[in-house]
Amino acid sequence: MNSTASVQNVVSEKKLENKEQMKVQLASHLAGQPDNIRSFHRLMNVLESISFAIMIIVFITALVLSFMSKSIPVQAIPTAWFLLPVSGSILSLLIGLHALVVHAFPPSGYLSVIQRGSFLRLPGKSQGFLTGKAALFQAWGLIIMGLVAGAFFAVFAWAAWTVNWAILTPMINVLGVLMGVGITVSILFTMFQKIFKSR
Repeated sequence: MNSTASVQNVVSEKKLENKEQMKVQLASHLAGQPDNIRSFHRLMNVLESISFAIMIIVFITALVLSFMSKSIPVQAIPTAWFLLPVSGSILSLLIGLHALVVHAFPPSGYLSVIQRGSFLRLPGKSQGFLTGKAALFQAWGLIIMGLVAGAFFAVFAWAAWTVNWAILTPMINVLGVLMGVGITVSILFTMFQKIFKSR
């Protein structure tokens, strides 16, 4: 039991060290940038904070609506929950734009809210702080992923609000298949990772 706790402490300390190291690397990168880039960085930090606050508000609203199910229209509950990934997509678009302009990835600490690290990295391999073309590649990937996910869930939210079964049925099927494939791949990856670590 103690060994598990000590391993968790070591892992959390490493994550904290990596986060602090990335902050130092970002600050060092920004120190060599023109004033307008540093001003843009400060502006994007504010916009990302606002976007994160909107995500929290949408989450709380969806949670409250779920408990008030008898006194509100039925379609309000799934609509609110589908708006949560839309608000997350807005945050990912802001982070992607931020990274494009400052030529650094991740440009802020909000990326871990969307996913731990970058969704484009190889599983199990941390790419750390990136600059130049690698950062631009990650930024464009995040923007494209944000646009696709945001559009998908925005249509899903609209179809849920209008109770349009012609759109809802195929979208539910697509979401079910994506979740099934994602869960299966995740389980298989975890199994292979444990097998190769034990050797």
